[in-house]
Amino acid sequence: MATPSMVAGATVGFLVKTYPKISETFILEELLGLERNGLRPHIFSIQQPTDAVCHDANRAVRAPVTYLPPTSVSNAMQGVKAHVALIVKRPWRYLQALVFVLRREEGGRTRAFFQAGYLADRLSRAGIRHLHAHFASEPAGVAELVSKLAGISYSISAHAKDIYLSSPASLRRKMSGAWFTVTCTEYNRKHLAGIATPEAMVLCMYHGIDLDRFKRGPAAARAAGAPLLLSVGRLREKKGFATLIEACRLLRDAGKVVRCKIVGYGEEHDRLAGLISRHGLNDAVQLAGKMTQDELIDLYRSASVFALPCQVASDGDRDGIPNVLLEAMAMELAVVSTSVSGIPEVIQNGINGLLVKPGDAAALATAIGSVLDDPALRSRLGEAGRHTVATMFSSEANLQTVRQLLLAASRGVGEGAGNCDAARERSLSPRHEERRHQRLNQVRPCE
Repeated sequence: MATPSMVAGATVGFLVKTYPKISETFILEELLGLERNGLRPHIFSIQQPTDAVCHDANRAVRAPVTYLPPTSVSNAMQGVKAHVALIVKRPWRYLQALVFVLRREEGGRTRAFFQAGYLADRLSRAGIRHLHAHFASEPAGVAELVSKLAGISYSISAHAKDIYLSSPASLRRKMSGAWFTVTCTEYNRKHLAGIATPEAMVLCMYHGIDLDRFKRGPAAARAAGAPLLLSVGRLREKKGFATLIEACRLLRDAGKVVRCKIVGYGEEHDRLAGLISRHGLNDAVQLAGKMTQDELIDLYRSASVFALPCQVASDGDRDGIPNVLLEAMAMELAVVSTSVSGIPEVIQNGINGLLVKPGDAAALATAIGSVLDDPALRSRLGEAGRHTVATMFSSEANLQTVRQLLLAASRGVGEGAGNCDAARERSLSPRHEERRHQRLNQVRPCE
């Protein structure tokens, strides 16, 4: 992993909540792709990593990583010195920022302001003129304060929970101050655009997949014995794993022999383990815990079907387009999911996968069973799925819009403004819009 020292001449600051994080492969892929395309990011993380393992690909990221205070006494003292420097240099701006944060509705204002002061000072000293925040929640809130303190522009990548569990007023304010906001589904974009002020730029930029890395491999890699039903995700209500476990019970009761492996970790582990035990599925369903990307690729190659029955959680949280769906499709696995949020933007029911209603275990079991019973259907759906990913979700193609916007923003108003407009026009070009609408018009509703 890169050292935490500041690299002179870094083009863009990247602010995340936790880096590295094993579940946030979309951030990892974006960093690697932008570096391949000549951007020089510097990563700033609000928190220290909590995962005991990380993906091997994290070691390929060249960008330095700086953790925001307070992570130690000396680190906290650096934060204090940064605030003193800002007060001396721009007392009126500092006072305005302080009044602004005190009026914000979000919690954690003291910590956010302290970290923003440290970050504003570091960015100013390094000559970094733009900060890109992943997640519209805490990271975007810190980025907004950095902009108030140091006049540094910021932008936002919004994803899922940070959108649907944030107040509309908070989102509107952050998007209004941002140079641009990108999000990973058209469903999200429409939701955010309905909240944003008219002048806010809100764009859809799908997450990309490295097709050279995610490819099927020899069929011999598939495990012998009962077919493997694979699912991957954080163990949270919105993933619908309880529905998947119930579907496995229905498949077993119907006489179908299937092994199900759920890869992931989270707060629902004990509840899901209890469901598995109560249904007598301990020999059929396994909670496999955390895995690195390399381990997961091997598991994709041994699976027959991939299922992820996403749903809207009781608190309103929901997925965008889970990256694992794209990974499974790139690996030519037949996928079964639900018509929630942005998922119908990638899965066309009966064409490149199967969609069922969220929370419907019987429909999910029927869909999984139909794919398990029909090798020709599995093959057809798998091939069509990879073609979809190659056409619409290639990492290199999807990086160009955000790369142009970041480069424009880092140059500032003037030259940057023109380039920013050009990037926006490219992302909304007739050809791009025609392809996007053509794709959305092909989506079939769930039967």
